Amino acid sequence: MKRSHTVISKAVSIMLVLILSVGLTACGSGSNSSNEPENKPSNGGTATEEPAKNVELTFWNIWNGSDAYMGVLNDKVSEFQKENPNIKVKIEQMPHDQYKLKLKASAAGRQLPDMFVVWPGAELKPMVDGNTVLPIDDLAAEYKDKLIPSANLIDYQIDGKQYAIPNIVVYTHMIYYDKDILAKAGYSEFPKTYAEFKEMVVKVRDLGVTPIALGNKGQWVLQSCYISTIGDRMTGSDFLVKAMSGEKKFTDPEFVGGLNVIKELTDLKAFNEDMNTIDNNQHLDYFVQGKAAMFVEGTWSLGGVQEKLPKDRNLGLAIFPAVEGGAGNPQALSGVTGQGVAINKDIDPGKLDAARQFIRFLSSEDTYNRLLAKDQLVPATVTVPSDASDTLKQLISLTSGGVAPVYDAVLTPQLTEIINNGLQSITMGTKSPEEVASELEAAKAK
Repeated sequence: MKRSHTVISKAVSIMLVLILSVGLTACGSGSNSSNEPENKPSNGGTATEEPAKNVELTFWNIWNGSDAYMGVLNDKVSEFQKENPNIKVKIEQMPHDQYKLKLKASAAGRQLPDMFVVWPGAELKPMVDGNTVLPIDDLAAEYKDKLIPSANLIDYQIDGKQYAIPNIVVYTHMIYYDKDILAKAGYSEFPKTYAEFKEMVVKVRDLGVTPIALGNKGQWVLQSCYISTIGDRMTGSDFLVKAMSGEKKFTDPEFVGGLNVIKELTDLKAFNEDMNTIDNNQHLDYFVQGKAAMFVEGTWSLGGVQEKLPKDRNLGLAIFPAVEGGAGNPQALSGVTGQGVAINKDIDPGKLDAARQFIRFLSSEDTYNRLLAKDQLVPATVTVPSDASDTLKQLISLTSGGVAPVYDAVLTPQLTEIINNGLQSITMGTKSPEEVASELEAAKAK
């Protein structure tokens, strides 16, 4: 995962430099032509392949939610079909949790669609090991150090082969809060330490408002959006790799301390009582409806919450504060280059050119510019527009302090399932942090 750290850091550094240059020069919305793949037309494709007529591609994705990036990508799919009437893209969209289960089961049975959304690291590797994903090295070469810096392609490389082009840069942790509710609780600024954060939780609860809206029905939210960053505050970013190699143990006090933060917040009644029966879309609704002062999710949620939130609401962004006694970087956030479209290794050869053409169209400069306009971080070298929102600038600032690994991108699927279940059990009071840590350590040893 150290390579992933470099990926995000370089991407953010590029964007920060561009932000700083906004006030000095007039910025356009596109990148310099020297950064573009050769022969790349404005829609991002290259006219080097001619798919057969009347090709139908099956495509699975999760782009059925309210997050702003999903709207951009769905628009691009629609535009692709209009511009390529001979290629029909048959789309099946599923909720995030259902999608991952179906994807794994279909990969095991070699019943995958022609194209499908994938995530890097431990999510992608079993599918590659199962020989179900087609390498796209030559396609990636059209982007490498042109539209996309080579470092930003690494997360989708396994054993030196490229399996997807990243669509966005994702930090899985960001705190979205209502400034007016916090002001009523006596806070003009977000707390800087965990001790102060806990005090704020109590004061917000005393107002009759749920401090933190949480929808952990799918179990991944507490793992990806909470403990990946909170745990890093306690352990430091090299802990997971060391724990997997045996140099460290999941039962070590610093790791248990991270799990204990979830228990402490639960005991403080920081979360809504139905936290384990609603999903992340519903916890966003709670926040938008004013029923909660905060919610914690990834940077992908920024555009969606801005679109849904009434204009008279005052949105704030923050990150989890420093935890006393923690060994990690208090500014680091769990992150990775997020989501790409992969091609089925068993795709009909007559469809392959059309699938490659689709990926080019989707992973284009135009797409990245549209995502940036929706306050989404991107892996491409595109210029931040001169009218970039203050929110986007704040987001770039908050994500510039370092990168922590996302747990489910490092842990094996078995260990990910254990910690997902375990974190939910902690909030239900059926397991202690120590018990969850012991289960992880025992499973690791098998």
